[in-house]
Amino acid sequence: MSSPVPFRRRQGPPVLLLGLLCAMAPMAIDLYVPALPVIASSLETSPAAVGVTLSANVAGLAAGQLLLGSLSDVLGRRRPLLAGLFVFALASLGCALATSLEVLTILRFLQGLAGAAGPVLGRAIARDLYSGSRLAQLFGTLSLVMGIAPVCAPVLGGGLLRVSSWHGLFGALALVGAVLAWWSVRSMPETLPPEERTNTGPSDLFRAYGRLLGNRTFRAYTLTLGALFAILFAYIAGASFVLQSRYDLTPTAASAVFALVAACMVAGGTATGRLARRTTPQRILSVATVVLVLGGTGVLAGAWAGAPLAVFLIPLVVQIAAFGFAAPCCTTLAMSGQSGASGSASALLGATQFATGALVTPLVGLGDADPALAMACVMTGAAVVTAVGARIARRAAAPQRRIPSQTR
Repeated sequence: MSSPVPFRRRQGPPVLLLGLLCAMAPMAIDLYVPALPVIASSLETSPAAVGVTLSANVAGLAAGQLLLGSLSDVLGRRRPLLAGLFVFALASLGCALATSLEVLTILRFLQGLAGAAGPVLGRAIARDLYSGSRLAQLFGTLSLVMGIAPVCAPVLGGGLLRVSSWHGLFGALALVGAVLAWWSVRSMPETLPPEERTNTGPSDLFRAYGRLLGNRTFRAYTLTLGALFAILFAYIAGASFVLQSRYDLTPTAASAVFALVAACMVAGGTATGRLARRTTPQRILSVATVVLVLGGTGVLAGAWAGAPLAVFLIPLVVQIAAFGFAAPCCTTLAMSGQSGASGSASALLGATQFATGALVTPLVGLGDADPALAMACVMTGAAVVTAVGARIARRAAAPQRRIPSQTR
């Protein structure tokens, strides 16, 4: 009998593919936001009822990350990823053909459940292939995509609505899912060898989550990352109302502001990749959290005083740029040392991010509060929690020396 062929870890997938996989879920959340009033009219229901479809998608996304991340530690990365992409494409096509709110809600949940494969397995694949500063650089790119996608998705959705109906938005998502599935079949290797997989049965599938949450350092960085994403989700939920209601900007002008903020986030993430070659992620995160608090305080002061647009935007841009520095470092520190359960670790990180978004978004529009002041309060409070969490995580972690860039 011939001996089994040893597993060979082939060259990793294109970074662009990993980035698009991570962008798939946030794009599915926010692409149709400009069409919510149109959908309500088309399905003869209320705006609040249509909003349930958004909550269903976020709930599916959080649940899917937990399920697929744990499964990928048992089955490998490739099979759960391909299954998720194919189901995402089919669910998106079903959404495009939906004729009732109930059907749309169910399909949106399924779309989120399957679409979770993109971000959770994208991060796990990156952790399989890289470590040290190279991992920090790659997470910088992926975090940028995760942050930019929900900011730009409503703008893209508004543009598509000019040439199509709301059905066309979901048709576009189905096409994206099909293209990513085809590309992954051709270019995505299996990155987790059999000997490194978790050898457990279905009843033990989620025990990895208990072990991870029992790790004080991982738990602290996960909660810190959740608070960090609360800043971004508060901005996404409130900025459009602030710019168009308080400052009377047109939708086109507001889109230009979104583009400016997104560019600053890109700059922060790009700089993080370069700084990771010279210093540790912990140091970058420490400085970034200070800037987050200072920027949030400036946003709160500007909202309270009714500052002119230019004065209000300066600290806002600074805070979102600091997010671009902090997010990849926090992700790197949380994922480091989790090579045996990187899929489950990635799942917990992703689920925490989107669960935080689901909790924070209603706070920005709570009651009859001034949207600028409500947004600023949430962003500033989340920045303070981020700074405290990063400090707790740093104390919980063992002293960390600079790790040279390497691939496994």
